[in-house]
Amino acid sequence: MDGADNTLRILAELAVPHAVNPRLMAYCPTMDLLAVATLENQVHVYRLSGQKVFSVANRQAVGGVNQIQWKPDGQSIAVAFDTRKLCLTSAQTGKIMYQLDCSIYSNAQICCLGWGFNVTGLDFSNLNIQLLGGASDWEGLLNSRSQAKSSNLPDLPTDLAFLDVESVLPKLSTLPSGGQEDDIFSTRASLDTVFRPLTVSSTEYVDVLIVGFEDGTVHLSVYDFFQIGVFHLDQVLPLSANIKALLHCSHPISTTHSLLVSSTSHGRSQLHVIPLDLRLISSNGRYLSLLASKSTQLHNILRYLHQLIRQIQFDFRASQELQSRFIQNIDDTLRDKCDSTWKQAAYQLVVTGYCYPEFKEWLVNELGERGHKRWEKATATGLENVRRLAHENLLPALDRFSVLISRLRGLSKFQDSNLPLGLSTLELDDILDTVNSLQLVSHKILVFSCSKTRQFYAFSSWLRQEIETQATDPASAAAQEAAEKDNNIDYARTLEYIQDETNESRLFRFLGLRDDNDSQQSLDAEGRSIYEFYKKGLSEKNRKTPTPKPLPGLTSLVAHLDKKCSSVFNRIAETQRRNVRLGAPIEIGGDLPFCLDMRMVKEASLNEEFVLYISLVPAEDRRCVKIFRISIKIKNGVSTTQQAECALVQIQNGQMQDVKFMNNENCIVIVMDECQSAESGDDGDLLALDLSVSESPPRSAKYEFPDGPSWTPEKLVINNREDRRLACVLVQDKMHLRHYDLNNMGMAKAKDSQFDATGDVEMTAS
Repeated sequence: MDGADNTLRILAELAVPHAVNPRLMAYCPTMDLLAVATLENQVHVYRLSGQKVFSVANRQAVGGVNQIQWKPDGQSIAVAFDTRKLCLTSAQTGKIMYQLDCSIYSNAQICCLGWGFNVTGLDFSNLNIQLLGGASDWEGLLNSRSQAKSSNLPDLPTDLAFLDVESVLPKLSTLPSGGQEDDIFSTRASLDTVFRPLTVSSTEYVDVLIVGFEDGTVHLSVYDFFQIGVFHLDQVLPLSANIKALLHCSHPISTTHSLLVSSTSHGRSQLHVIPLDLRLISSNGRYLSLLASKSTQLHNILRYLHQLIRQIQFDFRASQELQSRFIQNIDDTLRDKCDSTWKQAAYQLVVTGYCYPEFKEWLVNELGERGHKRWEKATATGLENVRRLAHENLLPALDRFSVLISRLRGLSKFQDSNLPLGLSTLELDDILDTVNSLQLVSHKILVFSCSKTRQFYAFSSWLRQEIETQATDPASAAAQEAAEKDNNIDYARTLEYIQDETNESRLFRFLGLRDDNDSQQSLDAEGRSIYEFYKKGLSEKNRKTPTPKPLPGLTSLVAHLDKKCSSVFNRIAETQRRNVRLGAPIEIGGDLPFCLDMRMVKEASLNEEFVLYISLVPAEDRRCVKIFRISIKIKNGVSTTQQAECALVQIQNGQMQDVKFMNNENCIVIVMDECQSAESGDDGDLLALDLSVSESPPRSAKYEFPDGPSWTPEKLVINNREDRRLACVLVQDKMHLRHYDLNNMGMAKAKDSQFDATGDVEMTAS
């Protein structure tokens, strides 16, 4: 073969400021982005040009990075820390969208992250494999789907069933920064990312996130962070110890995922492949995406409501804090010297014009014009924020929540009898009743905040006039002019504000600032409709019944809503968890791997079967790479496997540094010359193994890195894009990254010029 055809084309070389952890590198599946974790436990995302896009940091605690994994659509990245925190960060905003505390599932460290996507439309199982072209990447699948649907007639009933009415609702407004969870609701971009609309095409797939722990526990979630539950691998490996998942693999049109698991038995290391049958995908079909997306949006709105209520309560407390200090300063003095209170003295001054000397001194010397301006600014700003948040944030969020619950209620009420969604119409009715109560309370908050704001402005005008009047000599002309001056003061609202302020404000009760455990228990024990309970309670207050039953506020209602929603989520998760099955393990030997990779392929010659390929370089013998082939047959969501076949590829000179699957047909191996040291520099070679032909041993071809300064490859990463195949090689100094173009490798020519014919490679089948 011509040397020019054997040389890889370099696209870019990047020098990073911090040493890269070779174990933690990942290409974005849809964009030219590379995520790397440094030895200082920081995660950075770079473009090919070297520009840093964003960073992911563990802000809750100092800890190392265990795993990183991109979402198949490239819109977010998951980072697992050794504090057992799993953070999902948006690739568009660089903000943390979700943070999951995995310590509630296992006390062990996270050792495996897998993120796959599966199609849920039934017609996908009948897709022409030639049309699909073997595509297992995100963009390739969507392109295949659009070509397959181009000749189909519109399906009006299905389109109506999946019509997303939330997209026509007004967008939720952003919240002030300073909250928790990295202020995910503080910017428009991050808010749109969290509440992205569900399109018709997005109902045809569902993403599945697998989290593996070092004690053999596996956690499963779909559609970002909709929790399905945990599973224990010791159920299928009862005689093994030290069980932990190493790799996860899946295919878009296969409902069975695969886990490569290491364990020990009788002091001997073992490697097993365990199929994970996700029957929930085949049993629920497209409704799984709809169910998971709506449940996830409900969870996001609950997070939004919690942060919103904290902000409303903070603003209201800020509006009352300075005022309380001013009143408290004079209240004690009036009680001791005048046997009166601030309320009585202020009320008397408004009605009769008489001012206690102590009250006058407080107005002129302690409060003054400067204090009045501070009081007015703090109180008016806080009350205006409460009104704005209730009107622009709280009520629209509750409206959106009602629409989502109504959507789930429709699924529950009109679902097929054989469709196990896990929804209860009665529970959803209870949630709607609670939301109606929240809307009622929110309207009361809006009304009272507007009324209180108007009362305060009237009170503030009166207070400013009294400060000027009391500071002026009564016999002077200025005092006479001030008395004759018409300030348009609303004395009725001034008196209402004084009376309401000394008694506990109604906003205190409705905002839940006085709620306790008894308030929450009263809602839980309430047998009848909570909405009717609130209507009756408010009517009793309007009639001024002597001892009306105290009504729980906003805090208790949202806590009650959260509890009801958790019950619905748990019921859905429990129903879907029954449709997950751990298959029989397949042993593939006991070699401790130095490096390995795994890929699931749908071959055109196999109707209902998938092929799982595993490439493994043993740590004890890096002169060879073992390639295992396992056929998996799936019928009605249940998989059956055959005994693993193995091909052994050996080299006479050198050793294997890393191995990766490039696509469904080729496997790439970095081969190093063991006679040269790292100081002397050895850029190594690439050995491409052809798996497209079902023959053992596989054919191979050799490729070289471009000539240049001496360097030694450390780690290889390959993206999963059919149209733009890239490889990133980490240099042994861990400070340099080199990107190569693999689309121009000339694999077709390589098949005509076998590298194994040179005598450097020996291949055997077993």
